Amino acid sequence: MATTKADQSLITETHRTQYLREGFFIVEDVIPADHLQILRDSCDHLIDLMHQEMDSQGTDRIHISHRGKRYHIAKQFDKPPRLPEYVFSPLMAEVCAATIGPNAFLFYDQYVAKAAEKGIKFSWHQDSGYLGFPHTPYVTVWAAVDDMMIENGTAYVLPYSTIGIRSLVEHLPDPELGDKVGYFGKEPGIPAIVPAGSLVVFSSLTFHRSGANSTDRMRRAYVTQYSPEPIYKPGTKELMHLGVPFLEDGKNVVDARHAG
Repeated sequence: MATTKADQSLITETHRTQYLREGFFIVEDVIPADHLQILRDSCDHLIDLMHQEMDSQGTDRIHISHRGKRYHIAKQFDKPPRLPEYVFSPLMAEVCAATIGPNAFLFYDQYVAKAAEKGIKFSWHQDSGYLGFPHTPYVTVWAAVDDMMIENGTAYVLPYSTIGIRSLVEHLPDPELGDKVGYFGKEPGIPAIVPAGSLVVFSSLTFHRSGANSTDRMRRAYVTQYSPEPIYKPGTKELMHLGVPFLEDGKNVVDARHAG
């Protein structure tokens, strides 16, 4: 299922069909070199900002981010100078069109950076399982900012045909890690062993996890999520997370200041 940047169309009908049937697809080496550099620079920028916040609070931990160990930095896409160029890029428009259709809103974004931290993993879950209420499924785009392998804790996905589930299930809290867990079986899943610049694209109903990073280098991934409609907190008109209009009838409607 690998696709290269040399191809005219990066996201194909084959990818779309696999997404519908199995809940995911993987494309290798598709992020343009300049956008990959933006992702790396943006990660450094956001970690620097988090360090400043930690210093101001006199702590080495904010939420589940630990200085020098792991960082989870969410909903900061508009802080780095050029990050929106990637978030609202033609490549992301292709992904959205192939998965959720001609209308798309940026729902969530997050950097996950793991340093050498044996034993730290992320349990099997559906992204929708973290919302806790019914909603229209959205798409998650997991971008490999570094080369990904089993040793540094890459992402794993469970195809619909393997697990036999393609709807939202109840998730239970893991008392040790604090994660929400929705699958307790023995299926190992499919690991994304891919070079930097690759994408793992999956539905918010697709089960996925990540392993521990046992290397001596930081492992960085950048996640963007796009919904076909704004997602509000139940019974309100308050956005659950973000709700930035991106595509309308297939056309990019992002404000020029975000589009770069």
